[in-house]
Amino acid sequence: MTHRLIPLLVILLAAAGCRADPHTRAERAIASGDAFMTQQKYREATIEYRNALQAQPQRADAHYKLAQAYRQSGDLTKAYTEYAQAGDLDPSNLDAQLQAGTLLLHAGQFDDARRRAERALEKDPKNVKALILVGNANAGLHETGRALKQVEQAIAIDPAYAPAYAALGGIHLARGAKDIARASFEKAVALDPQSLDARLALANLHWALKDSAAAERELKKALEVSGGNPLAHRALALFYLTDRRPAEAEPHFKALAAGSVDGQLALADYYSGLRRFDEALSVLQGVSTPEAARRQARIRIAAVQQMKGEQAQALATADALVESAPQDVDARLLRARLLLADPKRLDAAWSDAQTAAKADPSSPAAQYTVGLVALARNDPGAAEAAFDRTVALNPRAGAASLQLAKLRLARGDTSAALTAAEGAVKAEGSDAEAALVLARTLRARGEYDRARRELTSRLAGAPDAVRLRVELGWAEVGAGRPADARAAFERALAVAPTDAEARTGAITADLAARDVAGARARVGRWLRESPNDVSAQILAARVDLAARDTAAAERRLAAIVRDHPDRLDAYELLGTLYVRQGNHAAALEKYRALAARSSDPSVPATIVGILLEGTGDRTGARTQYESVLAKNPRAGVAANNLAWMLAEEGRLEDAQRWARIAVERLRNRPEPHDTLGWVYLKNNQPLDAIAEFTKALDFAPQSKTYREHLEMAKSRLAANNGR
Repeated sequence: MTHRLIPLLVILLAAAGCRADPHTRAERAIASGDAFMTQQKYREATIEYRNALQAQPQRADAHYKLAQAYRQSGDLTKAYTEYAQAGDLDPSNLDAQLQAGTLLLHAGQFDDARRRAERALEKDPKNVKALILVGNANAGLHETGRALKQVEQAIAIDPAYAPAYAALGGIHLARGAKDIARASFEKAVALDPQSLDARLALANLHWALKDSAAAERELKKALEVSGGNPLAHRALALFYLTDRRPAEAEPHFKALAAGSVDGQLALADYYSGLRRFDEALSVLQGVSTPEAARRQARIRIAAVQQMKGEQAQALATADALVESAPQDVDARLLRARLLLADPKRLDAAWSDAQTAAKADPSSPAAQYTVGLVALARNDPGAAEAAFDRTVALNPRAGAASLQLAKLRLARGDTSAALTAAEGAVKAEGSDAEAALVLARTLRARGEYDRARRELTSRLAGAPDAVRLRVELGWAEVGAGRPADARAAFERALAVAPTDAEARTGAITADLAARDVAGARARVGRWLRESPNDVSAQILAARVDLAARDTAAAERRLAAIVRDHPDRLDAYELLGTLYVRQGNHAAALEKYRALAARSSDPSVPATIVGILLEGTGDRTGARTQYESVLAKNPRAGVAANNLAWMLAEEGRLEDAQRWARIAVERLRNRPEPHDTLGWVYLKNNQPLDAIAEFTKALDFAPQSKTYREHLEMAKSRLAANNGR
């Protein structure tokens, strides 16, 4: 027995000796990790490299290899940590320093990125990659490859919204250190004139500085020194599209198509964007392998069919793609977008969009499509959440930022709307729609001078842009400059004489200038040209009201309502006239008719409740508000008014529920905070009441009512504390 135990004991002691040797354990783990990396098994590789670091925590090479594994698996946060550790432990590992710096650059931490690059330059003053990183950090720019990827991703989100790939113009100088950045890039080029990265980085800076000639020169040189590298072709193609020179982009797209299937798809996208559908289809039909590319080609074929108006064929193509691969995110998104065109199939579109978003939560296009379908389903909360996720995934998704701005502006949250509108303008530099929404947001905030500056700047390059010119007119009206407003509206009318909003603005400016005669002459001229123009007739009624000729206004509006029962604005104006006359019965009749005809009856139905309250019919008013909220639980004004009435009746739990909804829906308004504060006060919660009354006063510091309510809450708190 003793002899049998001796060999076993020797083996156990030998094994224990190996375990006790950290270097041997680390070497074995690293070798195993390297083998997994060769097999592209990155998760398994990270486990082995971590095992090595457990044995020897200060091994710089293990930290570096672990960083590489994390980067390959897509975990950039952990990759940065390991690159930084490797660089700190071994300053001679220049790649670790530069990789850490590049990840810091992507995160917007430009100072830290520059410090990493400078450490590399201390070891190798002629390191081109380090010089490029220093330049990018000083300029606050991302490298060109990442910028191009984000641009193309933004186009995939909504090709129709990203005109001529203008998103690339949104690359901006966050730090403003352009001279230092230029010096770094130029030095990199001087040290290695054949470096594609150096040339593209310098071109990127010129592009961001709007020096098109210099950017084009460097891009052409990049193409030359790289021997026709696809990245250089792609950058030139996008440059020419952004510079509104699409014909010059075509040879570069063709060069891409000659070299790869991805290039063929890019060429087809180029043709589609220019509405050269037959050429796009010819390219797409030639893509047969590999299978993934063939499916992408068929997805684009369906999109082209839709753009040509062949909706049924496009949907049939999409159905076949989904049927053959139900988890294909792109196919699901394609069908969801196609189904959006049919109001009766929104549930099916929602299902496809949700399936795609769950299959790939990191897809900006999937999140954006969820938002579009939610909008169509009249669910602004879900839409806003989806657009928010889109922008978080790709800050250059200007279409999503624009949708966010519109949603937030509609609900009165002008602060959040401004942030989103500025994001849309940054991403979609030259897009007029983004500029328009930004100006409207500024106008809603009372920032008329800034709105004027933004619009004037845009109009300098597009003086006949009617919508921008009209918005400038409204900004001038808001600022109390009727003469300037008239000039803006008249300039718009010179380009588009029958534009309804420009006509409305011109009349508004006339009346703001107290020129009733001028307004009457203007609208009279329009009616002589087109006697049956209903919009002009309604404007004439507005002029009648301004002239205090209520009889003429009533006759005109009554005729419009009789002959054109779909003109809801005529109902509303007639109701306003009756209220002004004290004729609540007639006003109630008109607003009830308006609610019956409106696609969204919440507003006119709420006004019915307000009118009933005004006549002393509290029971009828409460019933009306409850009816509105039964159909639309997010109707903020109805919720606010019902909450107040319920508080007065002692139904405090229900009152609090509706008041909170009102606060959520009527953001940046004082009334719901006052209502919620009143509910809290009624419920003997003075501290909560004080908080809400204070918020109401923040919005309306001049209000005596809110100040009185605040003092009442403070008195109640003092009384409670004195008990």
